[in-house]
Amino acid sequence: MRTTSRTILGAFLLVHCVGSVGSAEAPPGGRRDAQAALKPYGTLVGKWRGSGQPERGKIKGAWREEASWAWKLSADDAALEATIDQGKYLKSVVLHSGPKPKTYTLTATLADGSSRTYQGADNGKKALVLTAEGSGDGVRRITLTPLHETRLLMKLEAQDPANRMFYQLGEVGYTRDGVAFAVGESGPICIVTEGRGTMPVSYKGKTYHVCCSGCRDLFQENPEAVLAEAAEREKAKEKE
Repeated sequence: MRTTSRTILGAFLLVHCVGSVGSAEAPPGGRRDAQAALKPYGTLVGKWRGSGQPERGKIKGAWREEASWAWKLSADDAALEATIDQGKYLKSVVLHSGPKPKTYTLTATLADGSSRTYQGADNGKKALVLTAEGSGDGVRRITLTPLHETRLLMKLEAQDPANRMFYQLGEVGYTRDGVAFAVGESGPICIVTEGRGTMPVSYKGKTYHVCCSGCRDLFQENPEAVLAEAAEREKAKEKE
């Protein structure tokens, strides 16, 4: 009985140690990695005025809508979310990094209140094409094309169930609301994401800037951690 107990105890310790080593060697994850993966699309943050058309250049059937993009941050995850006011096809979207590098998942709330998930990959081009799995009515493909800090295109497509071909439902051309922030223009930088700093926050008598309410909330929750991350980024830049 004593030998058996020692054997069981030894096995338990071995499994426990192996598990501990495996955890230590696991790749880092959480908010910082997700935030880094979404950084190429961080320029979406802000308010946009949109003009939609069934086909480019055709006024008949045109509509107006507005979109507000912001970071959605927690201790474990990061996402970019947008609420769309008076959207003809979409009410809101949330963009997450995907399971593989340069892949993305977008969850959309459609105009009828239903939700749908789209997936796509960054192929090195300006446009991010996100497609819904399976078949169905309505929006089956969404293409986001950031043209500049001040211009954004969103194309919405349906799919013919017979031949599986996509056809355009509409295209929305967005213009950033407010003052333009061109590439290379000097201005405040978000202490959390290094995006365009539009909102001041204070800590220990010093003022910093953030780009949206999500970054503001994260900063206010733990300013020391945010400032430590910013310091790490600066050190990494100095080594490059």
